[in-house]
Amino acid sequence: MLVTRFKREVKPKFHRAGMTLIEIMIVVALIASLMAVATIGLGALGAADVSGEALKLSSSIRYTFTLAATSNMTLQMKLDFDERRYYVEELELSGGLSDDELRGTTMKSSQTEAFRRGSGLADRLDAEDSKFGTVTRTPVDAQFLSGEDAQLADGVYFVGIMTSHHDELQTSGVGTMNFFSNGFVERAVIYVGDEAAAEGREDGVVYTITVNPLTGQSSVVPGRVEISSTFFEVEEDD
Repeated sequence: MLVTRFKREVKPKFHRAGMTLIEIMIVVALIASLMAVATIGLGALGAADVSGEALKLSSSIRYTFTLAATSNMTLQMKLDFDERRYYVEELELSGGLSDDELRGTTMKSSQTEAFRRGSGLADRLDAEDSKFGTVTRTPVDAQFLSGEDAQLADGVYFVGIMTSHHDELQTSGVGTMNFFSNGFVERAVIYVGDEAAAEGREDGVVYTITVNPLTGQSSVVPGRVEISSTFFEVEEDD
C-alpha cells in the first residue's frame, strides 16, 4: 500500500505588521533633508542664472559706451520689461538739437511713431521719452546688442532701472539709457533678478548693475544696492 505523506507547512508565529515609529521618523527626516538640498541647489542655480545675465548686460553696456564714443554716434539702450530683452538704437538728431540739450533725456521719433502705437510700445515707454523732439532711429544689429544675445535667460527679469532722467525707479514698460558721442553715458542703476524678485518678494534673487557716466564702466554686485539721495548729484559735479 502506498502511503502519501504531506509535508506540513510551518508558518511563523509572528508577522511584521509594518514600519516602526523610529523607522518612519528616519524616513521623514531623510525626505526633509533631500528636499532641503534640492531647494538649496535650485536656489544656487537661480542665483547663477541671474548673476550670469547681469554680467552679460554689464558687458553690453560697456560695449555700447565704447561704440558710441569711437563711432561718434548717439545711442539709446532700451530695456523691455515685458519681453525681457534689451536693444540699442542709433539716434540721428534733427531740428537743431545738440547732445548737451539731450543729455539726461530720452527722445521720441515721429518717423516710427505709427509703428510704435500699433505695437503698443509707445504706451510702455517711460514718461520722459516724449519730452524732446524728432530723431531718426536706426536699430543697431551687433553682437551682444541684438538677437539672442540681447534676450535674458528663462527665469531672469529686469526688476528696475533708474537713470539721470528718471524721477523714480521704473519697474515696468520700456526703460531707456542714453549714450553720447562725446564719451558720456547717463549714470544708471539697474536691478536684474529672478521671478520672485520681479514679483516684489523679499526671497527673490537680485543683482545690481551700476554705471559710471564718465568711463562707461559698470559693476555687478549681489543684492539690491539702495540708491542714495545724492547718487545723481555726483553726476552734476563730474
